[in-house]
Amino acid sequence: MSSLNSSQKQAIEYVSGPLLIVAGAGTGKTTVITEKIAYLIENKLATPEQILALTFTDRSSAEMLERVDKLINIGYSEIQISTFHAFCQRLLEKYALDIGLPNRFKLLTETDAWLLVRKNLDRFNLDYYRPLGNPVRHIHELLKHFSKCKDELISTKDYLDYAEKVRLDADNANFVEGEAERLNEVANAYHSYNQLLLENNALDFGDLVFYAIKLLEGRPQILKAVRKRFKYILVDEFQDVNWAQYFLVQKIVGDDGQLTVVGDDDQSIYAFRGASVSNIMHFKEDFPNAKEIVLTENYRSNQDVLDSAYKLIINNNPDRLEVKLKIDKRLISKICNTNKGVAHLHSATLDEEVKTVVENIKKIKEINVDAVWNDFAILVRANNHAEPFINALEKQGIPYEFLASAGLYRQPIVLDCLSFFKIIDNYHESSAIFRILNLPFLNFNEDDLHKFSGLCKKKAISYYEGLKRVMEFGLSPEGNKTVEKIYNILNKGMKRGRAEKPTVTLYGFLNDVGYLEYLTKEEENNNTSVIRQIYQLKQFFDSISSFENNVPDAGIRNYLEHYDLLSQSGEKGAMYQPKEVADSVNVLTVHSAKGLEFKYVFVVNLVEDRFPTRIRGEAIEMPIELIKESLPEGDGHFQEERRLFYVAITRAKEKLFLLSANDYGGVRSKKISRFLHELGYVVCEEKNEKKKYLYPDMEKKEMEKGQFVYELPNKFSFSQIKSYATCPYQYKLSHILKIPTKGNASFSFGQTMHGALQEFYEKMQELNEVRQVSLFGPVEPLASSKEFVVPTLDELLKMYEKHWLDDWYESKTQKNKYYAKGKEILRIFYKNNEGCWTVPVALEGWFAIRVGKYHLHGRIDRIDRRIDGSLEIIDYKTGKVKEKVVGEDKDQLLIYQIAAEQLPEYQTLGVPGQLTYYYLEGNTSVSFLGTEAEKEKLLLKINNVIEKIYSADFKATPGEFTCKFCDFKDICQHRV
Repeated sequence: MSSLNSSQKQAIEYVSGPLLIVAGAGTGKTTVITEKIAYLIENKLATPEQILALTFTDRSSAEMLERVDKLINIGYSEIQISTFHAFCQRLLEKYALDIGLPNRFKLLTETDAWLLVRKNLDRFNLDYYRPLGNPVRHIHELLKHFSKCKDELISTKDYLDYAEKVRLDADNANFVEGEAERLNEVANAYHSYNQLLLENNALDFGDLVFYAIKLLEGRPQILKAVRKRFKYILVDEFQDVNWAQYFLVQKIVGDDGQLTVVGDDDQSIYAFRGASVSNIMHFKEDFPNAKEIVLTENYRSNQDVLDSAYKLIINNNPDRLEVKLKIDKRLISKICNTNKGVAHLHSATLDEEVKTVVENIKKIKEINVDAVWNDFAILVRANNHAEPFINALEKQGIPYEFLASAGLYRQPIVLDCLSFFKIIDNYHESSAIFRILNLPFLNFNEDDLHKFSGLCKKKAISYYEGLKRVMEFGLSPEGNKTVEKIYNILNKGMKRGRAEKPTVTLYGFLNDVGYLEYLTKEEENNNTSVIRQIYQLKQFFDSISSFENNVPDAGIRNYLEHYDLLSQSGEKGAMYQPKEVADSVNVLTVHSAKGLEFKYVFVVNLVEDRFPTRIRGEAIEMPIELIKESLPEGDGHFQEERRLFYVAITRAKEKLFLLSANDYGGVRSKKISRFLHELGYVVCEEKNEKKKYLYPDMEKKEMEKGQFVYELPNKFSFSQIKSYATCPYQYKLSHILKIPTKGNASFSFGQTMHGALQEFYEKMQELNEVRQVSLFGPVEPLASSKEFVVPTLDELLKMYEKHWLDDWYESKTQKNKYYAKGKEILRIFYKNNEGCWTVPVALEGWFAIRVGKYHLHGRIDRIDRRIDGSLEIIDYKTGKVKEKVVGEDKDQLLIYQIAAEQLPEYQTLGVPGQLTYYYLEGNTSVSFLGTEAEKEKLLLKINNVIEKIYSADFKATPGEFTCKFCDFKDICQHRV
């Protein structure tokens, strides 16, 4: 707190009612909101479980939670720092049945929804929005429109009623001919879409907030419980909330709630995803007693940059808080830098603009010895504007990172994987085999490749046939060996693909062909390109796993058909960018740059129609009569673009370069951006000849290598601690790089048994009307004398079948034996517990405990209440029965004991009296209770391991026993 300014302290310490914090760019917005959470906890104004903090992206919520973890000195069983959608999803998973929705619903992405509509297109009775030549053309626009409806809390009945009203008034001159029919088609399509979702036990993202509000409005007792649970509600980036999200917050807060919102209307840049800047404008009207605090002390940029930003943004008046609330939002720099911070550089052509950017980056780097590549950012308005700059950086050998949010399916490593799938599905895919032969680590030389492809063409045979007849081609001995290897691996993959899921088959290929070993070796050599590929491979595996979880009998052919549909839908594959990057120039869109900062920023392509973009209205306009948000007085499109430019400007710390050019390849010269005119920049009209080639006077240079620095977590699990203690390099591969691993039968069987028993006991809680005290915490204590209602054995066996995982078994025989064994175990388990069932007081209880400066988190399978009132903490085991619990097994249960003793929500249930491993295979248990000395020794051990992780020492510690049971033994170059 000592390092905060007076306005920040005032915002943190104010707890007397609603609070609006207007936080300008670089004024410590995230610091204030995280410090306020810590202040509430440290001063015992609220427990962590009584605080609800909402934001918009998974990354921002994770960052906020990470900061809070560093600030507070206690553990917790739950703290709700999440996105709006994640919060509403958990709310509906708990209470959806109360409003007639399935509580085990599938959550559909935009692409999932597109696929569902396409599959059922005939049900929509479309005419206006179903052109004969391309029937699926308008699906995306319809879905976007439906999403906007849900953001505005427009029900299907509201829309149908409005369409009917228009039909009855069709003769009114205000309506265009055919408008009634079009509106009726859209309204009915909206109704059909929502019916289709419910029939498929599915919700889309818009539904999460929509139905959460419906739940809270329709079930007062649930609303009361939620309000009781959350004493303090905080909303970050409040300028980005849409109408539905704002309504949800108002509903939870009520008349007496403690609400803090933090935002800046000048940085509202997400209208395309439903955000409404009008909500922050009306906050004081809705909460007239709210206090307002304005943060204007900027800790990021020099004053010249801030003055330019202010000169620009006042052109959005009077639709700004500064005017509405009569406040002063001028940012005052706290940086001691009086140098001129803004420059406009105009060129004749795009080629010259690119050259200007690269030359300035090189010049600054040469002059300032302390400058690193990460200090530079090139901000583009759209992803497709980045390519000329990327090409130039490559040509000059300057390392760069293009932070795109989409395009996973076009990445080289993903194309390699898709090529393998195509061969498995159809061995006549010669182009796919050609790509596999070109894998860099196979070292299949150009001469052999030329001979192979040429003779396949001459003999009119497929490449697969060529693999079989390679001895006729006269390749080198090494070439013959490589081809033989590929042929055998592909045949093995075809056999595996007939019985296994795509993820299992793909892992086998990557392992057999040497791809995973190549990735790990290159990572140790700091090959930044390969490190990016490792992250991309993990994301691709995640996307296939998601497909497998949602599609019964998912196979490679089914996946390829799914991929083809994804391509038709325009899906490019979402990509998340790791925080850990090499020292490199950052190339990214302005939207992606929100929340980031760089010493030197180049905002490029500042001409009309590029930045600002052209006005593009909604393809399906929302009827104004149905819109609940307030519309701006000025031009909404250019106000949004101006706010986006304001965000771009305020990313710069020391120097801001604004770039434009006359010629971008069209027939006419471009006019410089109106935003440059607003800043006072003009360009003298001169005729400039076009240059055909980019950098004709520059030779291509070898790419510099930047050191890749990994960002370490501040929260750990027991499995992470165990992994590092076993081998630090194993920890790095598993928990930092997240290299895919081969599963095993024991793991699949254990997951199956755990899932079946979890659902069984959840059902038992439901049958016995056990409700949670809070929304997410443990359940109320139960009277031990009650005779419980228990699900039947048949129900338990059906749950087992539902959760059965048939991955990673060595053979069909082994799989069948495990399947039969699981059913027998459950029959014995059920029989042994008849007459002595207990209803757990907690299931899957999440916790985070403080260990030194860090947090250790985990989940407890089950907590029961014993006859004497103490708690029994239970963990299931499917492995070999042990007579005594020692070593890592004991440590895991000791952690659970520490959590139950430390955390208030568990303390209310009782004191741990027994720690139990329940061995399912033998239907036996082993119990103990940890001593104070054992717990202290364990915490010290864990803290020492974490300190070693933070030393970034990931040197391998191979050993015969360690390597034998390591998931990476097949690809690790350090194995013994």
